[in-house]
Amino acid sequence: MRAIVRFIGRRIFVNQSRKFRLVSRVVTIVGITRLVTRATSPVRRIVLARDESMEIRITKNGPRAS
Repeated sequence: MRAIVRFIGRRIFVNQSRKFRLVSRVVTIVGITRLVTRATSPVRRIVLARDESMEIRITKNGPRAS
């Protein structure tokens, strides 16, 4: 993960193309933000079709299960 962040950081700050430097930075920052948000967000959205249904069961295992 650290290598990916370094690589992206180098691309942001060492980019020699003045014409697309700002655009490149904005796109990269937006991409990193979305990646981090998806990785840290515990909420997952599931969309079901019209005829589908879902059943969720939660069980506790281990010494703290009551």
